[in-house]
Amino acid sequence: MNSRWGVGLFSLLAVTYIVLSQHGEFAGSAVVKILPLLLLAVTVGRNWFALNSSNRSRGWWLCGLGFGMVGDVLLAIDGKNLFVFGLGAFLVGHLGYLLALRPVTSLDKRLLLPYSLYAFGVIQLMWPQLGAMALPVMIYISVILLMSLATWATEHSNRSLQLGGLLFIVSDSLIGLNKFWQPIPFAGELIMLTYYAAQWLLAQGMLKRAQTNSLIFSTSDRQVSCN
Repeated sequence: MNSRWGVGLFSLLAVTYIVLSQHGEFAGSAVVKILPLLLLAVTVGRNWFALNSSNRSRGWWLCGLGFGMVGDVLLAIDGKNLFVFGLGAFLVGHLGYLLALRPVTSLDKRLLLPYSLYAFGVIQLMWPQLGAMALPVMIYISVILLMSLATWATEHSNRSLQLGGLLFIVSDSLIGLNKFWQPIPFAGELIMLTYYAAQWLLAQGMLKRAQTNSLIFSTSDRQVSCN
């Protein structure tokens, strides 16, 4: 699919769900919610398959995207009673993304301070209301922070990966603060807007990274052939 058409269709599907769900979930919302992600799986996955690149990274990315869709469906069905299961699905999804980002080369240690301060601030706001959810939420926060940091430290990192990782933190922070701190105006729209953008950027960043690896491998193979 042409990249311009891909962006347009993805945006249309994402906006459709955001508009239709303004007043809560609706009949068929679970399906409509994951349509943008299914589009990503097909288009980015197809382009990635055509490259001379790591099958393992592609597999872990698809695993992460798949579990993200499971979490989306669970929250669309019953966001209150299935919240823990949805959180678990998203946790596994972020672990998949973390594994897809291997190998991790080096991390700029200066990133640790702003990440830590942000996490501390969000946890402080949510803590009085977390109760029994404190441990699962702390584990989840740790994993998503690691995933986002990995977007900076992975081999052939790029801006799409980095911004995607940051937007995942923003989206999940909005979910947590809206649930465990206080209602946030337009929380649903903001959560889904940042979530869809994060998924799109991370997918494009993964593909760019795979294209870079493929180019390097192809160049190396030509050099070996010439020698």
